[in-house]
Amino acid sequence: MKRIVVAFVCLLFVVPAFSELLVREDIARSEGDTSSYRYLLLPNNLQVLLISDATADKAAASLDVFVGSSSDPLQRQGLAHFLEHMLFLGTDKYPEPDEYQAFISEHGGRHNAYTSFEHTNYFFDINPASFESALDRFSRFFVAPLFNAEYVDREKNAVHSEYKARIKNDYRRQMDVFSQVVNPEHPASKFSVGNLDTLEDRDGKLRQDLLAFYKAHYSADRMALVVLAPRSLDELQAMVLERFQEVPNFKTEKPFHGQPLFREGSLPLLVTMQPERELRELSLTFPMPAMHEFDRQKPLAYLGNLIGHEGKGSLLEVLKSRGLAEGLRAGEGIADRSGSSFDVTIALTPAGYDQWREVLSLAYKEIDLVKQQGIAQWRFEEQGALADQQFRFKELSDPINRVSGLAANLHEYPYADVMRGPYRMDEYDEALLTRMLEYLTPDNAMVMLMAPDVDTARMTEKYQVPYGVTRVSSLPDVVAAQDQLALPEANPFVAKNFDLKFPQRAAQPEVPKVLVSNPHYRLWHYADNYYQVPKAQLYVAIRGAGDGGLVEAAMTDLYVRLVEETLNETSYEAALAGLRYGVSRGSDGVGLLFSGFDDRLPLLVDVVTEGLLKPDTSAELIERLRQELIRRWRNSAKDTPYLQLMREPSYLLDVNAWQPERLAEALEALDPEVFREFIAGLYRGVYLEIFASGNIDGQLAAEMAEKLSSRIASGDSQPWPERGITRVLPGAKMQVPMAIDHKDAGILRYYQGRNDSVEETARFLFLRQLIKAPFFHDLRTQQQLGYVVAAVDQGLDRVPGFGLLVQSPVADVPALEVAIDKFTEDFAGVVSALSSEEFERHRAAILTGLREKPKSLAEQSARYWGSIDLRDYDFARRQQVIAAIEEMTLPQVVEIYGLIMREAGYSLQLDSRSGNFMGGDGFAGEKDIYRLPSNNL
Repeated sequence: MKRIVVAFVCLLFVVPAFSELLVREDIARSEGDTSSYRYLLLPNNLQVLLISDATADKAAASLDVFVGSSSDPLQRQGLAHFLEHMLFLGTDKYPEPDEYQAFISEHGGRHNAYTSFEHTNYFFDINPASFESALDRFSRFFVAPLFNAEYVDREKNAVHSEYKARIKNDYRRQMDVFSQVVNPEHPASKFSVGNLDTLEDRDGKLRQDLLAFYKAHYSADRMALVVLAPRSLDELQAMVLERFQEVPNFKTEKPFHGQPLFREGSLPLLVTMQPERELRELSLTFPMPAMHEFDRQKPLAYLGNLIGHEGKGSLLEVLKSRGLAEGLRAGEGIADRSGSSFDVTIALTPAGYDQWREVLSLAYKEIDLVKQQGIAQWRFEEQGALADQQFRFKELSDPINRVSGLAANLHEYPYADVMRGPYRMDEYDEALLTRMLEYLTPDNAMVMLMAPDVDTARMTEKYQVPYGVTRVSSLPDVVAAQDQLALPEANPFVAKNFDLKFPQRAAQPEVPKVLVSNPHYRLWHYADNYYQVPKAQLYVAIRGAGDGGLVEAAMTDLYVRLVEETLNETSYEAALAGLRYGVSRGSDGVGLLFSGFDDRLPLLVDVVTEGLLKPDTSAELIERLRQELIRRWRNSAKDTPYLQLMREPSYLLDVNAWQPERLAEALEALDPEVFREFIAGLYRGVYLEIFASGNIDGQLAAEMAEKLSSRIASGDSQPWPERGITRVLPGAKMQVPMAIDHKDAGILRYYQGRNDSVEETARFLFLRQLIKAPFFHDLRTQQQLGYVVAAVDQGLDRVPGFGLLVQSPVADVPALEVAIDKFTEDFAGVVSALSSEEFERHRAAILTGLREKPKSLAEQSARYWGSIDLRDYDFARRQQVIAAIEEMTLPQVVEIYGLIMREAGYSLQLDSRSGNFMGGDGFAGEKDIYRLPSNNL
């Protein structure tokens, strides 16, 4: 086995001016990682990780402050989250609100932040040429933010809007109930989001409280910074030292409250709650000691792997066999330096809800089985080896995600293990595992039962959740099916061979080539000699399967769930070993994706193909999954308004897409025999489009393709079905009221491209680039209409499109219409007045995004498959769009803005109110439907 690549460099002390600066480069990395790393501890005790990546198309930075909602003052709940919002609204050097956001957007970047229980994390990416200027702006957040009084008063409305936007979210509702039953002295009892009540400026001291919180917690010794760019380590170090040595160090201590999650003697508890959706769930929460000292033993990960296993004899498999459960997860729940919890969550069927006591009893029997037989060194070593494989061959993510995750990791792991830490599991401690299992008892559990009709007697204040609390002395010990429980055997999917078939690295990836083309299938092949990981992907599109309209679409979705259930036990073990598959209904057939270590990929393909052709079609399983899908589809009507609005254009305009409610109606009247006949003929006359990518040679790819075709396709292949996008006619103002059940109002103004040309795609990229930052600034920052304000990319197939989206707790739909109309009208003047310099800056931002290269084999494969799926067989469309952007002129942009945005050309409005469809004639007839080309090369 190859050893993990670790660069060992002697301790360096730089020039005397920085004699207190600590520099280290002995940082563990994955084998294929060619980046250079350097760890710094600045004189002010701010931790820094520098990443020099010559291949990066974007530069990125993240700063993680070790403080979160757990540190909120009791009288100012939500203050940590509110402070996160406020940092974006001006600093001493850059006082204008949204100046930072506008700069990032205008230079091809993204930015965001989040507040969690213990962390507040800020991050951005940008084109490398603008990185130093962006970093200068970013650094002032942590040196001299203004906390302008005007925006202190204004931005709390944005926090309140965020709270209201997700007030029906069942996860937040569950956390609201949880906060009511834990120890009231524990931070988990607080309201972490904040709203106008908790942030009310009752005593005129809100800004003062904000400043006090900042000084108490935003200290250099509680911060970790990660920067990444295609610059040398010395250059990055100079950038950081110039800007971040100024961050004040108030010499604070990391938060430690010392409170137990539940008061002594308060357990066991039975908590009931009613969800907003039709959900049924049983969860067990066991309070545990803090886990941060056991990062190499990972006891809760070990126990979660056994209890949450989904293979033969697992708790989930036994529950499913009895029709009692749909899913299960187990592992660490809430965690901080004072304690943690181990959670087991079981998604129940209606029958499982009726028999929840039996489900609970079986969960305890599973825990007893782990106590009796589960602690074994070979199991720990297998889990550790699989985690080590994940790290050794981990592929890079995009820079913004890399820096954000690593900044948080610097607080959790030694600097040398900042990347390896989450995967390191190499110290077996039997006594520790035994001790942790002692906490998993019925007397130390909070049991939560969630269902629409569960008994409740209380109501939470913040989210208005009906719930109940009962002290429980004992529960009936139901032992049925106990003898079916078993612990997992050794995993057969563990890869052994990691040799590279193409070890000579190329300067850039080659485009795929057609290896086989016949009347039954076509095989594309990409032999990877660029990313150099022992992994592969196999994409399969079964064209023509289940493409006959609404009813066939619904039956195909049910068939997909049958396949998933049939394969669940095996696919779970494969996933643990780094192998995954996916099956889905696509626009013109059934799609398959296999990915992971190439050593065992053929085995996975064989197993999945067998399940694909011979799924379990028992009446009981068909009925259970039919009801599950109907519930899922109908629950989508409970999604927050902006999510429903964003989905609707595809349902209205894609001729092969269907609203969830219509799919549910189609399954309501399903005849099981008709369904079985449908499955029997599903692959008759289909054509397979196959793409093999990665560490896989042409011979093996051809053998797998031939095997797939001979097993799946039956009969003579038929012509591919056409995929179509309904056109919206120019000049028509169409309104589609969606009658969304939510107190917030929502609106999406959708603009559709007039054709699928690369020139039209380029025009729409320019329009969205120009609009997105000013639209946010006007309707969100200035008018405070809502938390969700965005110009969203919504192209369908090759037809470009974007939407202006707002969800508001303070304005109704007519008011939002007026606001959007006014913005689009006023912004026409801004577009007309653009200077050449501004225009070129926006052009460069668009090109930065388009030229961004895939960071991993998986990302590269997905991009190639996207081209194949959209019939871009020369893989040149992206480059053609780049060329069109480069040739675009300012007068052309002014003209297209007038045509699309001001004259209502090709536009569609979706909103949350009730009413009748307006402007139905605005949809094009059959002859005007855009058709994706067929399968001819």
